[in-house]
Amino acid sequence: MSLIKKAATAGGAVALAFAGVLGSADQSFAASNGQQIRFHDNSGLVYSIRIEGHNQNGDVASGCFATPSKDTWVGGWWWKGEVTVTFYKNNSCSFATYYGETNAWVPTSQSGDWTTVYS
Repeated sequence: MSLIKKAATAGGAVALAFAGVLGSADQSFAASNGQQIRFHDNSGLVYSIRIEGHNQNGDVASGCFATPSKDTWVGGWWWKGEVTVTFYKNNSCSFATYYGETNAWVPTSQSGDWTTVYS
């Protein structure tokens, strides 16, 4: 391998490593101003959930998420304060398949990035 190719390869590796550090900065910062939600389905009957509450910026946010397994990590959405989690027996949050709901408190900060909500 020529010296130029070695330098280019090393430079690319350094750039990727630096980008990885920058990419993780948002997640680390967000953990001090909200949490992501891990949903645990105690019943085994829930196929989707709607989460409603405030995001890390204090804005009202709502999203429908499929719950394909007993534990579902809803990544990329950051919540804080009281959230309402509504359970459905289908995968599209259809009110025709409403199953129940719960309110949960999501702390602004904690040691990890995830708060668990149970059905």
